Amino acid sequence: MVENGNTSPQPSVVRSGLAGKRVLVTGVTGFLGAALFERLLSAFPDTRIVLLVRGQGSLTGEARAREILTRPVFEPTRQLVGADALKRAFDERVEVLEGDVTGELPPFPADLDVVFHCAASVSFDPPIDEAFHTNLLGANRVYEAVAASGSRPHLVHVSTAYVAGLAKGVVPEATLEHSVDWRTEAEAALGARRSVEEASRKPEMLDMFVAEARSERGRAGPTAVARDAEDRRRKWVTKRLVHFGRARA
Repeated sequence: MVENGNTSPQPSVVRSGLAGKRVLVTGVTGFLGAALFERLLSAFPDTRIVLLVRGQGSLTGEARAREILTRPVFEPTRQLVGADALKRAFDERVEVLEGDVTGELPPFPADLDVVFHCAASVSFDPPIDEAFHTNLLGANRVYEAVAASGSRPHLVHVSTAYVAGLAKGVVPEATLEHSVDWRTEAEAALGARRSVEEASRKPEMLDMFVAEARSERGRAGPTAVARDAEDRRRKWVTKRLVHFGRARA
């Protein structure tokens, strides 16, 4: 975002291009999203920022967004302008929408100029349904919300490069040619959770989990055995769903 590492106040092509613009960023609590937010807030004083942040526990989305100002990514800016100036910039230029890409999203502003979609699971081996919920259906929800808002912004989709699956050799960074129906794939991925959960509860599987738990936790009593057996069942489900994801990648 800052050309040639230049942090001087001299205008740049990028800075002038975003001057007066309204920019929405998802995934701002993640590594890349936080770095992008820092650049927008500190180096683009004429750019208005909208952040999509989900609440977590007792923390609201806005509280989580403000917490980012205290992270190491903002340390150089805090040293340069001070924490109070950062907070003022946040108050004056940042709007926080509370929402999660894996669920229902709030209405987006109708005057967005740029959308940076950074929210994603970056785990190499997530359970297949979780990966689809976030990385595929989550992106689709964001773009549907953008379309519903009436905005027609420039969309920047930030994606992991880990899309080669089990392929070997050099995989060029280019448009993927495929004939896959993403809706069918998503339905199958979400259905995998149901089928694996059902399989894990078959009598022979439950007997296996209990036997394994009893062999290691039997002396702790029946309650400890039951808890351990359920923990083993859940781990088995997760392992199977991760395997499904690897096989389908």
